[in-house]
Amino acid sequence: MSGESGVVGIVPIGEVKQVVLKILAANIQAVFNIPVDILNGRKSLKKFFNPNRNQYNAITILDHMERRWKQPHKRILAVVSVDLFIPILTYVFGEAQINGKMAVVSTYRLNRRTGGGNVSLERFYERVAKVGIHELAHTFGLVHCKENHCVMRASYSLRDLDYYPLYFCDYCQSMLDDVYRRMKLRTLKARSFEDLF
Repeated sequence: MSGESGVVGIVPIGEVKQVVLKILAANIQAVFNIPVDILNGRKSLKKFFNPNRNQYNAITILDHMERRWKQPHKRILAVVSVDLFIPILTYVFGEAQINGKMAVVSTYRLNRRTGGGNVSLERFYERVAKVGIHELAHTFGLVHCKENHCVMRASYSLRDLDYYPLYFCDYCQSMLDDVYRRMKLRTLKARSFEDLF
């Protein structure tokens, strides 16, 4: 994306299409206004599989990332195509360390219609972007928002996810701007999505 290391590194784990990573990176870069890099992925998710649930443990993935992946990036967002869970929930679209460095998003459930079948590619990409932005914002210390028109509103269903926008409310945006100031992060000059491809 840029000559120097971006603030955010996106890492595919397992099989994730390159176009998904590029669209996610473009949306994150546009919404957060910080540089994003797509990094080399990891091949296997085997060690994170829980046979009792037939799903992959998102907490274990985050813990592994934190211990093993030493990147120059301030934040790492893993992208997987498998079904994720955390011990207290049946499934999650993503998970993050609040005020931490690591987050993960799963594409597994994001291409489904509420009543069955698949959604359009456009809707699928929008969902991936929303979950990625939401989880990444947690790493910057943002918590769930009560505002209906904010990407930080908690999403427990695809219907919720489709209802919420792809941007922050004014309050969450000001919180993020404050975090940037404290971290001394430089934001990007206006760029277009085409710069990412």
